[in-house]
Amino acid sequence: MDIGEIEEIKSNDFHTVVDIIYESKLIDEQLLDLENAIVSIKHKLDRNKAKIFVKKQNGIPIAFLVLHYKVNVLSAIKYNWHISYLYVKPEFRRKHIAKEIMMKCIDYARRTKVDHISLNTDIENYPAHQLYESFGFNRMNFISNYYYYEIKMNP
Repeated sequence: MDIGEIEEIKSNDFHTVVDIIYESKLIDEQLLDLENAIVSIKHKLDRNKAKIFVKKQNGIPIAFLVLHYKVNVLSAIKYNWHISYLYVKPEFRRKHIAKEIMMKCIDYARRTKVDHISLNTDIENYPAHQLYESFGFNRMNFISNYYYYEIKMNP
């Protein structure tokens, strides 16, 4: 079982993660058309407004994280990152893969000198709450069945 390092997927390799994005069901097809959502992620990746980090086993994605560019409302020249999706295939959970991807994401955010990273997670996703809080994310507020979290990058 060859499990590789976390790698960043570039625009021309986006096709390698489409299957796991479909499989993840992170995009609610009742709220968004899945095809359009995937096209939107690809479009943002093309314009450097999104980053995708992937963990593979034998060349096949087993986990991914999507970071979206988020304009900082307090500054025209600053931006932040928002974690839109984090998914680990069920058979690979509880093996610290999500933690590994989060470490890569936080390292990337520090290198790009953003003020903070934000994310939303379901109020009943207790393992996610523990994961995010273990990194220092602070629960800021409640938004319709989701918690909004932030972590400051360069205090």
